[in-house]
Amino acid sequence: MTGCLPVPGQSDPGAAETYLRLVAEAQLRQRPVISGPGPHPHRVGLAAVTLAAAGAITPDVAWKVVSDFESATGLRSGNLRPAVGPFYRPHWASQHGGGPGAGGRAVPITVQVGATLPLPVESEGWYGEFRLLSLARTDSQAALTVAARWVGQTRRGARSQPRHAPFYQVGAIDDQGVSYRASLWDMGLEDGSDWWDCHLGLDPALAPGTRWLEIGPGAQGRSVRIDLSAPPGPAEVIVEPVPLVSAAVRMLDWAGDDLLCADSVGSRTAPLASRLVLIIQDLIGSGALRPDDPSVVRLAGLGWRLGLDLGLGGRVPAGALPPAWMSVLADGHAHDGPDGIAAFAADLPEIAGSRFSLAGLRSTSDEAVLHVMACGWEPQGREWLTSSIGLTPDPLDTTLSWQARDSSGRWHLVNWISHGSAAQTKGMIKMYLTPPLHPGATSLDVIVSGPGSRVQATVPLDWGSGR
Repeated sequence: MTGCLPVPGQSDPGAAETYLRLVAEAQLRQRPVISGPGPHPHRVGLAAVTLAAAGAITPDVAWKVVSDFESATGLRSGNLRPAVGPFYRPHWASQHGGGPGAGGRAVPITVQVGATLPLPVESEGWYGEFRLLSLARTDSQAALTVAARWVGQTRRGARSQPRHAPFYQVGAIDDQGVSYRASLWDMGLEDGSDWWDCHLGLDPALAPGTRWLEIGPGAQGRSVRIDLSAPPGPAEVIVEPVPLVSAAVRMLDWAGDDLLCADSVGSRTAPLASRLVLIIQDLIGSGALRPDDPSVVRLAGLGWRLGLDLGLGGRVPAGALPPAWMSVLADGHAHDGPDGIAAFAADLPEIAGSRFSLAGLRSTSDEAVLHVMACGWEPQGREWLTSSIGLTPDPLDTTLSWQARDSSGRWHLVNWISHGSAAQTKGMIKMYLTPPLHPGATSLDVIVSGPGSRVQATVPLDWGSGR
């Protein structure tokens, strides 16, 4: 995918600020939309975060225009508090991108496990199993990626299945005799198939030189030993250059991914289309993109194929759409994914200052859940397009994008990124891929694209490895 701006941020900041102030002036001529101290959802807020995320203006300038607008609106509405009182300044107005841990030099390492242990019996007699996919760690932390489920109960009349398993009873010991306690970083959501996806953190961190780790205390006397010196798994990793494009181009491409994901999972796409119309207007009106930019053309073509009017004209040739979009258009409503768990481990080289490790996957008929440990990167702005117009969501971080392609040729987009509060600070992420994996897929290409380069890791889908 290429755009008219070869280097991100080449648009004229002065022209973009002028455009944003003109949007604010136009909004001031309308009926006031703010009923109390700000910030509140409004058109100027959407334009501000759009232009800040596109690099057309700095976040600080975007927030200054917004605060000026809210002050003026407060005066015109007779509410002096927004005009004379301090505004809540969102953190993105001071710095944007990266999130906690950005710029860190930690290097994640994963070890494939692929073993099953019994869950400790909880107070009401429910028992189950948890499948250890991989161990992901850095010098300061370690976590197990897990798929768990209840299997049955030891007595009649027990209450319904509890949401939380007694993972606090699970622990580990290493070759030096050091004991580790497992804590639940991210419980995950039960998906209707009795499974939930978890991240179990180990405390303390593994000491350098640790040769093996045995997981199992509290698991009904059973355990599994993880060889920390085992050679890397059979993943194939390729790094290749890609053309530089502007942040505005990447933003529209990501918006197209979001539209396809919403259509694939049955969500309403009309609200997204309404927001996209305004976003495209802001990018073109501010000079961040030309109306004939290829990113605008292909988004118009995608909208046409989804039956959405993005205000960009009519039909676009299929050749204008990238292969991933054409694939999801064809298979987006499939429900034929294999039910299985694949344990694998793949450590990716640095891209855009961040490092990642792939730590296993669980597949269902509707989607696949990919476990990732991230260092120096946190997904920001995932709700930027799907939330209502306003300043609450962070601007979209367009630095990195994720896609996948299985061995059958079916492409997959990231519909949702999830992490618990503890997992977020530790860098453990779950990516929900849509559409589901092809039933005959034997491997998966996970593709991370950044400014100027792309990393592709091919991991095997050995469903027996998760047993």
